Amino acid sequence: MELHQNGEHGNLCYTAAQASELTNRLLELRDAQPGVRLDLAHLAEQLTIPRAKTFANEALGRRLQVVERVVLNVFRIYPPERRKFIESDENADIAIQLHAFAINAYALFDNIAWVCALEARLEIAPEHVGLFKRQCQAVIPTGLRAYLAEPRVKKWFYEYGKMYRDSTAHRIPPYLPPRVLTPDEVSRWKELHAESIRLLTETCIFGAHEGANELLARHEKLEEEKHTLGRNSIMFGLSVTGEDANPLVYLHPQLLSDWGLAHELVRAFTRAMRTERGWPEPDIPPLEVRGPY
Repeated sequence: MELHQNGEHGNLCYTAAQASELTNRLLELRDAQPGVRLDLAHLAEQLTIPRAKTFANEALGRRLQVVERVVLNVFRIYPPERRKFIESDENADIAIQLHAFAINAYALFDNIAWVCALEARLEIAPEHVGLFKRQCQAVIPTGLRAYLAEPRVKKWFYEYGKMYRDSTAHRIPPYLPPRVLTPDEVSRWKELHAESIRLLTETCIFGAHEGANELLARHEKLEEEKHTLGRNSIMFGLSVTGEDANPLVYLHPQLLSDWGLAHELVRAFTRAMRTERGWPEPDIPPLEVRGPY
């Protein structure tokens, strides 16, 4: 992705055209979401096993809504064109969204496997339920198996979706780095930080001495300069250091790509189930969501 050098903070960021393209894609997916959910609701009514209906409505349906809300929330907190520094609480809110996204986007695959297994009355241990698990393959509709066999889908599931889900649940959760610095900015930050700590230490030694206020004022000024350095990160990941480090990915494009994959997956599932059982397709007109996101 081409990055744009912004003069105000020296930011590497999305170009204006890229920010506009990302927002337009967001609106396309938002408009597509009601149709996907209606398609799923229609299929749920065609299912013959009550628990399969429950999984379609209360598992898949709820998770689709969470996936949508995560993307909309992130774009609201941190629109692609934003240049103002992200505050600490905003950064924590974005992390909360990423945690929910990692769990729920991946779980769509498992929920679909549950619907297939339950509708087929497959007697199987819960740990063997999964769209890619051998024990489930006999009950996965042919059209859905073809979709899951696509290299890009398998790569997403094994190399990205599963990694982020497992790490979020058991190891290191995803986060948006609070700030990104150039090498020169890193050097300056270290200088400021060392001097700031020195002044704070001297303040503690002086105690109530009249020089303490002057030292504290200098300390605060150094801290203020520290907070002017760098830029907002447009990439997120699990960790950037040590043996748990992993490549960072672009925040907004990745969320949109994953949301689009969720739509693809659900549509492939509903279409394959109806084809295999001879059930009719729903008549869902084009829909458009109005109002701000």
